[in-house]
Amino acid sequence: VVCLAPLVAFANPYILNPSSLLAFWFVAFWAFVVESGIVALLLAWNGMLALRVFWSYFFCNAMVYFFLFSPLVDRGWPIPVLELLVVCADGLMIKILSKISGLQSDNYRGVKWWNALVVSLAGNSASYFVGFIGSCKPWEIE
Repeated sequence: VVCLAPLVAFANPYILNPSSLLAFWFVAFWAFVVESGIVALLLAWNGMLALRVFWSYFFCNAMVYFFLFSPLVDRGWPIPVLELLVVCADGLMIKILSKISGLQSDNYRGVKWWNALVVSLAGNSASYFVGFIGSCKPWEIE
């Protein structure tokens, strides 16, 4: 049921109007959950504590979205450029989070820069598709 949630919500993540505000928050929440879950599970392979990473990344990712991505969308930046910027910012955030000892387990092996960027790309790709599915009907061709 949770996996199908983006299929029943429709919101445009770029243009907010009062009629779609509730749907926007629903889609944004599930996009954050999916991205944070993927990042936490992938970082668990490096010896990080998945649940703690999930909540830390969830919060930090929301800050990146609301304070970096959203304002730049409003200024008219192209979405592909913004997505690349967000992947790099999230990769930096993953690298910083990986240095926090409270997020590391006993078998922590470290997170390299390329690993942080790949994990960021995987999480952001999934988040993008949740937002894409939630903001339109991709299975319908106009």
